Amino acid sequence: MFKYGISYCIMEEGVRKPQSGVDVRLLRPGGDWQAGIPLIETGDTGYYECFIEDEKDYGFYEIWDNRSDTNGSVSGKYCTIGKLDARGLQNRCIYGNHIEDGAVTASKIAQHSITANHLDNSTFKLNKLQHEIQNEYRGVGDNTQGSPARLRDDRFINHTLDKEYAEPPHLILTNMCNAHLFIDNAKTDKGLVTVTIGIGAQFEGEEAKYLILAISN
Repeated sequence: MFKYGISYCIMEEGVRKPQSGVDVRLLRPGGDWQAGIPLIETGDTGYYECFIEDEKDYGFYEIWDNRSDTNGSVSGKYCTIGKLDARGLQNRCIYGNHIEDGAVTASKIAQHSITANHLDNSTFKLNKLQHEIQNEYRGVGDNTQGSPARLRDDRFINHTLDKEYAEPPHLILTNMCNAHLFIDNAKTDKGLVTVTIGIGAQFEGEEAKYLILAISN
């Protein structure tokens, strides 16, 4: 728990005179006056203070008051209570040459302080994307209704993907049998995706063998 206090005074004939009755609040940058943390005056002393108990409320604040605007305005003063959080850092104030390798770890980054718009596209890995893999045992032959499909008896193999997709995913077919397989069609209906694999020349293949990879952001 932290206690923060500030005194409000004006100068009259070279003497500091306390300003009593001021509404003083702590706001996050871009915050709303009504949601600000109020500071309570001690008597009529012009001294205002508050207690910050929860760790989620630690960090950087702007100090607002109602001296020039009844709806509150920035006083021009700032404070940091507890640990400095991401909102106390100006844009582009930290460069790569300021950070040693391994110095920044997940445990040192405030929760929710980094979102997708802060990251380069190159930082996204495959495991950050929505994806799934199906094989021939999830496909159904159009004639035989078998899984795997029979290459000499079926013309198409139908798959229904497990996950729901807001938009059509990128599909990759990896053929692992001696036959010509290709993605003939993919349809999306209310988030469900149906993939149709076409069977071309069978060569020496008997049963279909392949993998389908679906990727979406």
